[in-house]
Amino acid sequence: MSIPLISGLGFTEVSSAGNLNDKAGTAKSKLPIQFFRLTDNISGNLTLNNDSAHKKIILDTNGRTITNSSGVPLTTNSSTTLELKGSGNIQSTLKTSTAAVASTSNTGTTVFSNTDSSQVVISNVDTDNTVEKYIDAGGGNFAYNGSTIDSSGTTTVGGSTPGASTIFGSGSSTNYGINTTDGSTAARYIGDTAQGASSPVGNGYELYISQIPPNTVSQLRMDEYANIGIGGYSGSVSGHNRYSGTTNHQLNGASNRRLWWRYVRAGNNRTFVFTNNLAISCVLSGADPYDGVTVSAGATATVTTTDSTDGSFNITITISGNNGSSQPFALVPPNDGTGSINTDAYTGTLSASAL
Repeated sequence: MSIPLISGLGFTEVSSAGNLNDKAGTAKSKLPIQFFRLTDNISGNLTLNNDSAHKKIILDTNGRTITNSSGVPLTTNSSTTLELKGSGNIQSTLKTSTAAVASTSNTGTTVFSNTDSSQVVISNVDTDNTVEKYIDAGGGNFAYNGSTIDSSGTTTVGGSTPGASTIFGSGSSTNYGINTTDGSTAARYIGDTAQGASSPVGNGYELYISQIPPNTVSQLRMDEYANIGIGGYSGSVSGHNRYSGTTNHQLNGASNRRLWWRYVRAGNNRTFVFTNNLAISCVLSGADPYDGVTVSAGATATVTTTDSTDGSFNITITISGNNGSSQPFALVPPNDGTGSINTDAYTGTLSASAL
């Protein structure tokens, strides 16, 4: 279609991203009527500066598209309304925002870009992470390792603590399957009672079971490696056998006893609280610490780490979907300038802001 010669009309063909005033040129850009027509699909942003000489401004997509994968497709700062024509889509395809902090000592607030200040706040949380349980042993000899305590034990304290069901045996293939992530004194044998007792002996006896070194001694007294002497112990389990080269510790003693175990963990963990300030829901991914978590608009998602003070993270926010007018959501508006656009004669599809 040809453009009729009209006095005061500046006609400019546009085939690439950039500044429309510059594309028109110094002389033409001062004419009162500006008509821009796309001759190719545009990848990136078209910007229009304000000029008091402009009285009417038209941008004809001419069946071509303007798409920006990293930001806004249009930036018009003109005090004269930009009139859109044609059927070409004008859309941002920016649908993700990623924030990452590598420092394990990180705490505080990190704000995601292009998300209306959606943020994640990392803080310390002090919790009592002690887990206590018992095992009813029928015979006089009881062989155990960390997995045995986890799978056979009945938890009496700390059942809701993160990782409680696997705390004795997780994180270590050495020390006879006893978890040493929290130190070699964390996993403890704390005595025995008659079966049916509701609590351990309560006299302070503790044997740090992962500290017992390899040896060929046939039987170790239960007060060895303990924090009190044998006199304060119930005495019903006569010894603690430990055979070099096997996968278990072994308790020898009276039959039909309830054996009590305790795992004391550091109570200083990290809590991650993400707040979604977008107008729509988003999905958090990265597996550090969120993986496939959907957070509604205005909602929060909280993760408390298990036995960890690591505040590092790598989180990606992803949005999807369309609004009620079938416009695809993006993390930025179709126009981020101070000027306005008119779509009365436009039949294409603009992207919709999720902000």
